[in-house]
Amino acid sequence: MPRLTFFQRVRQSRAFLLISLAIFVIIILYIVRGSTVFNEFNLFQILMNLSYEGLFVAAMACLLMSGGFDFSLASQATLGTLVFVELANQNPDVSWIFFVILVIILAFVMGLVNAFFSQYLNLMPFICTIAMSSVWTGVSVGWTGGLVKSINRPSFDAVANARVFGLPIPWTFIFMLAVIIIYNQLIKRTRFGRNIMVAGGNPTAARLAGLNPKKIKTILYMNASMLGMLAGLVYTAQQRTATTTGLAQRMPEMRGLTSSMLGGVSFMGGAGGLTGAFWGLILISVLRDSLTLMNVQAWVVIFVNGMLLVVALTIDTMSTRIRMRKLGLSTSGGGGMVMPGMSR
Repeated sequence: MPRLTFFQRVRQSRAFLLISLAIFVIIILYIVRGSTVFNEFNLFQILMNLSYEGLFVAAMACLLMSGGFDFSLASQATLGTLVFVELANQNPDVSWIFFVILVIILAFVMGLVNAFFSQYLNLMPFICTIAMSSVWTGVSVGWTGGLVKSINRPSFDAVANARVFGLPIPWTFIFMLAVIIIYNQLIKRTRFGRNIMVAGGNPTAARLAGLNPKKIKTILYMNASMLGMLAGLVYTAQQRTATTTGLAQRMPEMRGLTSSMLGGVSFMGGAGGLTGAFWGLILISVLRDSLTLMNVQAWVVIFVNGMLLVVALTIDTMSTRIRMRKLGLSTSGGGGMVMPGMSR
């Protein structure tokens, strides 16, 4: 079989398809509504949303590639940001960076709790992380009474609104891009990244090769919680408040799941990359934010988001069947497909 050139590989990649679709959507929207959608203020708002959503995508994509899943990231971030705001307001003489470090440590602990239930007690991750989402949300509501907490640290608020050399590009967006690039290189270029793929694609083979899938997934659960907490802090800085509902209502985990699967990350683990997941997010964000800015009715936006998830699931299922067929494996019957994170 002839070796493909770099440009041939690019043209055949999922990322190229998503980029083409995103450009097509942008051209259509520009023709239809032009300046109504594409102006400096709207661009800045779209990039602000991408700044924290991209971090959730990185968290979810890495976890999915290992065969894991965490539906409690937003509730973890909600509790952590409420703790951060409370500590920062009560201790004005202490740098807020110190409290950022504290809540990141809290994120590691919450990720470890989820890993314990899913990996060491062998509970189904999809169900147990939904349950833990309710636990973290219950703690948040019980502690605050559902009240909004405002942050009184101008330097913290300024982080989210700082622009790159006066352009309509927030520095938090650049930070998110750097995270995506670094994690993509770790997945593609390092031994640990290859171990993630093996553990997600075939845990039995991984164990026979001397790997510890549970340890790998535990690290990624903690990593996902850390990235989710950073995303929550970025969102809190943008809103200048911390609430028990604001971030959770936006369902960033679901957007991370949809973006990852559109970008080629398998729901069953063992396949994909962060480049495709990022462009999946770009496509979703362009559609959602453009429809919102065009004052399209809310039900249409909800409908489009749901259809994108259905499309992502369909593509992933077909890709998984093709991949398993090439490996001589059967996808039929009750034992062929399992929920992500379950022992295989």
